[in-house]
Amino acid sequence: MTNSAAQNPHQPTLPPTGTGRVAERVVDEIRAYVDAKGLMIGDKLPPERVFMELFGVGRSSLREALRVLSTVGIIDVRHGDGMYVAGPADARTASPKAIFDATEQNALRNLVETRLGIELAAVTAATLRATDDDFVALQRMLDEQEQLLARDPDFTWEPLGFELAVVEISGNTWLYEVELMLREAWLSLSSGLRATVGRHEEWLTEHRAIVASMRSRNVTQAQRLVMAHLSLERFEEDLKSPATGSKSKSRRGTGR
Repeated sequence: MTNSAAQNPHQPTLPPTGTGRVAERVVDEIRAYVDAKGLMIGDKLPPERVFMELFGVGRSSLREALRVLSTVGIIDVRHGDGMYVAGPADARTASPKAIFDATEQNALRNLVETRLGIELAAVTAATLRATDDDFVALQRMLDEQEQLLARDPDFTWEPLGFELAVVEISGNTWLYEVELMLREAWLSLSSGLRATVGRHEEWLTEHRAIVASMRSRNVTQAQRLVMAHLSLERFEEDLKSPATGSKSKSRRGTGR
């Protein structure tokens, strides 16, 4: 064992700062470690074995946490050289507006492509491991939306409500966090998507087809339906279309 302070057996273990699965706890603990040590961008982190001992976790859980931290820009994993601090430890809680500019060139394309990656992963996981009760709940949600649309002209279509429900039954909490951020980014852009007011039945029909494919455990079909549903061309067409209809219709049209 080296003389590194991080490996000192008398050094107190940092208390857990989060809850949930082991890897999620480790994400919070590494962030706390960076804060507690006053580490700056460019500072080198201890090797994996030190974190495994410090947090009492296995290699697979640690590496899962490191992948998340690398994805959100908190650490930089350099193969053969180690791990380095790449960003502030609170980067994971940054506002979606800080990472998404609705006025940037290709903003819609970038957002749709990001949603596609997350939602394909979610529908795949949900198809493979969601329970029959989960699918019943999804179906009930769609039934309720249909009833509300039929009787309430002021019903507000919840932005990405169906997609968030799918991510939730996938059991992947990190996908859920990213999808929440994408919803906020979508809201910052979707004020121009008012023309989708005419697409409520279209969206609902597509959502029902996705649920049916998941219930039959047909991963390939579910993926194809998600790809068709997230049509960039359709969203671009909506952005170019003038706003139509009443105020209540406009409210309903911003949700999807």
